[in-house]
Amino acid sequence: MTDRQQEILQILIKEYVKRAEPISSSFLAEKCGFDCSPATLRAEMMALEKNGYLQQPHTSAGRIPTDKAYRFFVDKLLREKEKESALPEKDRRVIDRTIEESPRQPHALSAGLARTISNLTNDFAISGIADTNEFYRMGFSNILESPEFEEEDDLFGFGSIFDEFENYFEQLFGQVGPEQLTVYIGRENPNKKARKETIMVARYPLPEGYEGISAVIGPMRMVYDRNLALLKYITKKMNELN
Repeated sequence: MTDRQQEILQILIKEYVKRAEPISSSFLAEKCGFDCSPATLRAEMMALEKNGYLQQPHTSAGRIPTDKAYRFFVDKLLREKEKESALPEKDRRVIDRTIEESPRQPHALSAGLARTISNLTNDFAISGIADTNEFYRMGFSNILESPEFEEEDDLFGFGSIFDEFENYFEQLFGQVGPEQLTVYIGRENPNKKARKETIMVARYPLPEGYEGISAVIGPMRMVYDRNLALLKYITKKMNELN
């Protein structure tokens, strides 16, 4: 992939996350400051589509990212050093307050983190105690507001994550090392019913010697840089606490 194609892909993903509608070459030319013509952008987007990074919905002239595109984007973010700007200072203060004001007890901290993660990301959040399979779920109403889940079948797929998390969380947790993040995108998800979702999982220590886990779950069209930075920050603070 050329440098220009990488830039186009990254900007297209960010714009699609914001707008929730296909992105056209004319939009990129007009709004995103590319120093080339719409025709050149269109040719580059066709090349990205040919290589499996973009797809074109039947009713639109624009393109949307594929699972492969999101994987490229996330891998690049994971390789980069965390950018302070990815997680606003006000969000860091909310996380700090959640941890500081919660009793030093695994259940209380897990419940508080689930609520805070859901509120800050507008996605679905799960936090809990990995050793005992006890989890707190927050933010299902956030999912109901996402255009990706307007169809009943798509909402059913997401509902299977909500209902069956305990059944397959070990597959998620087992691949996350201490102080690490793992991201499952679309068809990578262990739950075969959830093929349009992204699951981000972080692992950290809890008081009393327990292992904690937090997950952000939402449509593939999520704010990856912010959500990754948020889970990294929580992992850092929980390690400092313990």
